[in-house]
Amino acid sequence: MSQVALLAQRLRVEERLLITAFAEKGWEAILVRPGDLSLPLQAAGTAVSPLWQAVVDRTPATLESVALAALLAAAGLTVVNRTATTRLLADRLALLRHLTIGQIPVPPTLASFGPESTLRAVEALGYPVYLKSLHCNPAMPVALVEDRDAAEALVEHRSMLGDERAVLVQKAMADPNGSVRLLLVGQRLLAASRLAGERWTIVDDARWIPLATAVCQRLGSGVYEIEVVETASGPVVISASNALEFRSLVEQGVPVAEAIAEYVVTGIGETARASQSASEEIDE
Repeated sequence: MSQVALLAQRLRVEERLLITAFAEKGWEAILVRPGDLSLPLQAAGTAVSPLWQAVVDRTPATLESVALAALLAAAGLTVVNRTATTRLLADRLALLRHLTIGQIPVPPTLASFGPESTLRAVEALGYPVYLKSLHCNPAMPVALVEDRDAAEALVEHRSMLGDERAVLVQKAMADPNGSVRLLLVGQRLLAASRLAGERWTIVDDARWIPLATAVCQRLGSGVYEIEVVETASGPVVISASNALEFRSLVEQGVPVAEAIAEYVVTGIGETARASQSASEEIDE
């Protein structure tokens, strides 16, 4: 039986749904904790586990997860998300530049490289703003700044205690109807949902397909979500991240786990067929 590793710290509702979805395709999905792995740098092309056919990363995209994805891919495994996509999800500055180059609207953002320049950037954009580290880092969460006193306190705290110098200062853009989350699986928009209170509610996704397609062309195929707000001039992409929570969508009838399993299994099949075709051409 083919086996897929689910990289996660613990078995949550989503992982259980994925285990069931893969089982329906004749695959065994097992939980693998990233902290339990140690990978050799010199063994590129050697499978980490002879049973694993693929790895699905169920952790937040960080520099550590980028490194892990790269080593697993070098060992010959199919990794979702692929390293290039995970790198963009983990690197906020690179993500914004990638979207901007693709002419995809993002909030006004300034990159500052010291406490004083950060405060000047905050004043230049006007309150409220978000302070974001250049890379996704759980130790440096996104901070909403609504006035000068809060800005000075947060900048001092992050620079003194967190040794943070470079910061992204991003204009906070609110949508009175709530932000929209676009879930991509493979190269297609699987679902669009709007945050109402603490719950994500399914909305018509047809109007969001062009934006989702444009973002996918910049970030590549995979399993991730895009946060968007609607403004008077059109939708603006706030962020993109690894898709971790989808139980609320499943409760509303969206077959998320099944779509992910299909994407992984089909992708491996296509890779195998491509390899076989290349081998046949060489033999000829």
